[in-house]
Amino acid sequence: MKKIRKNKKTPAQLAQQKRFALAVSFLSPLKDIIDEGFKFVAKRKKRFIYPFNLAMSQVLKVAISDLSGVPSLDPEKAWLSDGNLPSVIVGDVTQENRRLTVQYFGEATFGCWDDRVRLIAYQAEEGVALGSQVPTLRRDNAVTIEIPENLLGKDILLYLLCHERDGLRYARSQYLGTYHIN
Repeated sequence: MKKIRKNKKTPAQLAQQKRFALAVSFLSPLKDIIDEGFKFVAKRKKRFIYPFNLAMSQVLKVAISDLSGVPSLDPEKAWLSDGNLPSVIVGDVTQENRRLTVQYFGEATFGCWDDRVRLIAYQAEEGVALGSQVPTLRRDNAVTIEIPENLLGKDILLYLLCHERDGLRYARSQYLGTYHIN
């Protein structure tokens, strides 16, 4: 039996509902990646918190703005992972046919040479997120991803993730920009 609401929602409640819906629609296809990327941070909290909820909180606080009354999400401010591992310094992003290659510099004082680096390509309108298939080490200084044909001609958001070899500790994800691959 559905409960009937006696009073109408306020404009502030409706605005928050729109912000929440925008955050969920952006993050849902990335749920598996986010669960891994925020796992270590979620365990450090005093009580149990789902990693996806941490990412939602971050997006709602930082990445969504509604200057004109319509909420909009800035993908540069959204994190797919967070932690205290040092990240890599991104150099070049090059494209050959359907392949994207990101050159980076991975020297860190307390990061190990065998840390893993993953490249994530995300097409928000289609709700498709894919990661680099070949495991790449920090010392390799380049990570590559093959873009499938169904994503050609569409805007793709690129993120770079860095984590320890066991996948427990992560660095904060880096947004590399929006790319259009033909």
